[in-house]
Amino acid sequence: MKKLRPFLFLACLCMMGLISFDTPVQESVQIKNILGKLLLYSKNERPEKTYLQTDKDFYTNGETIWFKTYLVDGIDHRASDKSKVVYVELIDSQGNVLERRKQYVGNLGAEGEIQLDQKLEQGEYTLRAYTKYMLNEEEPVFFEKKIPIWMQQMTKGDVAGIPQNSTNARVTDVVDEKEGVSKTKVRFFPEGGQLVTGMSSKLGLEVIDGQGNGLALQGTIVDQDGNVAANFNSGEFGLGVVNLKPLPGKTYYARLNGESNGNEFELPRSMEEGYLLNVTDRGEYILVQLATNLSDGLQGALLLGHLRGEVFLKQVVNGYGTKEHAVKIYPDQLKEGVAQFTLFTAKGEPVSERLFFVENPDQRASLSMDTDRKSYGTRDRVQVDLALADSEGNALEGEFSMSVVSNNALSSEYSGDIRSWLLLDSDVGATVPDAGYFFRDASQDRKQLLDALMLTHGWRRFTWPELLNQKTSKKLRFPPEKGITISGRTVNYYNNNKFGRSLASLTLMGEDLVYDKDSTDNNGRFSFGNFYFQDSVDAILQAEGFGKRPKALDILLDAPYPENMPAPRKIQYRETRHVEPNNDYMANAYRQKVADFTFDPDKVTLLDEATVTGVKTNPRDVRNRILTEQMDAEMTTGLFSDRIHADSIQGTQTLSAMDLLRYSRYSFKRGITSVNAGTGALYLVDGVVAGPDFVSSMRANEIQFVDIVTGPDATLWGSRGAGGVIAFYTKKGIYLGDETKDVPGIINTKIVGFNKVREFYTPNYSVDRKEHEKPDYRSTLFWEPNIMLKKEGDNKLEFFTGDSPGKYLIKMEGLTNDGIPVSHTVEIEVDSSN
Repeated sequence: MKKLRPFLFLACLCMMGLISFDTPVQESVQIKNILGKLLLYSKNERPEKTYLQTDKDFYTNGETIWFKTYLVDGIDHRASDKSKVVYVELIDSQGNVLERRKQYVGNLGAEGEIQLDQKLEQGEYTLRAYTKYMLNEEEPVFFEKKIPIWMQQMTKGDVAGIPQNSTNARVTDVVDEKEGVSKTKVRFFPEGGQLVTGMSSKLGLEVIDGQGNGLALQGTIVDQDGNVAANFNSGEFGLGVVNLKPLPGKTYYARLNGESNGNEFELPRSMEEGYLLNVTDRGEYILVQLATNLSDGLQGALLLGHLRGEVFLKQVVNGYGTKEHAVKIYPDQLKEGVAQFTLFTAKGEPVSERLFFVENPDQRASLSMDTDRKSYGTRDRVQVDLALADSEGNALEGEFSMSVVSNNALSSEYSGDIRSWLLLDSDVGATVPDAGYFFRDASQDRKQLLDALMLTHGWRRFTWPELLNQKTSKKLRFPPEKGITISGRTVNYYNNNKFGRSLASLTLMGEDLVYDKDSTDNNGRFSFGNFYFQDSVDAILQAEGFGKRPKALDILLDAPYPENMPAPRKIQYRETRHVEPNNDYMANAYRQKVADFTFDPDKVTLLDEATVTGVKTNPRDVRNRILTEQMDAEMTTGLFSDRIHADSIQGTQTLSAMDLLRYSRYSFKRGITSVNAGTGALYLVDGVVAGPDFVSSMRANEIQFVDIVTGPDATLWGSRGAGGVIAFYTKKGIYLGDETKDVPGIINTKIVGFNKVREFYTPNYSVDRKEHEKPDYRSTLFWEPNIMLKKEGDNKLEFFTGDSPGKYLIKMEGLTNDGIPVSHTVEIEVDSSN
């Protein structure tokens, strides 16, 4: 039976002169404003978080990155009720986005995969996941994972036998060398934000080199006269804690042992008057202490504690002249994660703040993965029983993903998991060095280092001045996406800076024909959605102006993906890295490529053992070739009687589109061009019928070429072509690559949908099949992104081992339905002698 205790216990610690209170105090208008703004934040402006589990930590060219994307509410870590669309990107070291995936998240997550190109350059890449809604934050925190990718090239000479060392390459993450980059720095961070003269205070400290790598060193704090005030030392990641009582008129400096006296680091100056906020883990409880040397003391001050926006502590100090105050907090009813304590004056001014990591084993969930054996043979069946329970053994439900990989496909260098990301790193701005380190054990040293981390990291999702001065809820630049939206703006065809209201319509030609129509706003903005479809579908968008003589309109579609994204974060707290590929992993990856080529030659790029040289292609030549090919395949080609190339007529900059005809061999009859006797000609602009007024307004420099159709050839258009057909093809409308045709008031385009994921290949070696003749050297034996654990029923999985003996890791990550992150790994062995 769990011991019951009050959530908060306010004790009078007489020896410290602390005054307790147990009667409610009337809250001031300022305090009500603080609590009200925080409530609105947690209700209306709740952040979102993403997390990716990948099947492995590094890859070779041609392999597939299998991943599961988790999208959660940033406060309670349950399924987000805001966004349903997540973007996943693979980015190279230069910041170029190489691959994009748009995913629909039905509940907690969505599965995905990225097939790596066979010709991908070797290097360190970044896998990033985010929602558009996250872009509303001033400093959005995206999930990012660094992934080394090695290049393996197969040649015809290698297929017959596998070389002992298929690659000697390594991936290097180099920090730019700059002047003074190796210079050691020492930084101090007073607890609560300030040092106060005559009052003992705790300071977090950080010792780093010029690249941001933590250094384990010792040092001394001295005053300006050289008198020693305190000794300090830094540990893992260069972090440490020291106590100091600054004296009046003193300035303090830090000296590192072994360094010359000239190399000193000045500490923050102390204030004559101020506040102290101290938070200490006493094991059974958390002690929060307030102190001040101001004459009016802490009267009416508010001590507020919240964890990810949810308030767990709200106390107003009662008693005029009170200068010290303490609160005990028993954490067994708190969630785990980064708590924020803030002291406000009676006027509602934030004067002191402290981050503190709350640990509560009672709030954790345990995941068990019991295999039927510990050792297996090659191509052997493995059965896994799964169970999810709370700290008291009660069954829970949740959503998880699992990978089974060779243990040389995972690296301790990337030891973070869903728990360390959601509970720690994501709430301090993704600045934690090796966040997984702080969750590896329950030792006192690790706890003290975690507290030093909290003292030295001051990142916040919001600042109090910004939140308190906010009059109303912020208007979102990026509303949460619930599905695929097709949005843009209608503008004047000849001047895109002019816009106004119009009527826009959309036709989607997917499995089901969808038609929608609506008026734009005064800025010409329109938006259709939300839709759900995979891959891409053809679409037609049209715009009609209002009035008796509506102007020609152009349609500008918004990009299908967010634009102007920030570059991936630079990794700090890490030395220049040389990531050496594991020989066993690389050898098996190469064997798998050989097997793929042998049984499926189209799957692997095989290179000739030769040096290839070439001439760089001129983009203009490519464009001209494409235009020529397309001109011969356009709607009127094959039927046209004559073709007029705009660049064959001099002075087109000053001519109208009609002038192209006037300066050619064609003449005009009855004021309107007619290339056949009788009625006027039929005008087409990029294949769409257009009126003579519109054609007359076009300029010659907009035209690529004109097709003239006369005589019997014009019978294709029936009676409409009796006066001949004049087909204008604009430079803007000619299709080049991924561009779409664009003519006045209408565009034909393709709309990018959600990505359709390939099925992970899971062989069943208990059944004889022709395909099983292929050798199986896969490093990822099993990948299951959608595991729904239930309280009742069998939670079982099975898979087969391959042909490579060795140790394999079964790694499973996910969340309970209550938002508790869980990660667990077990090891099995594959022995070819079994």
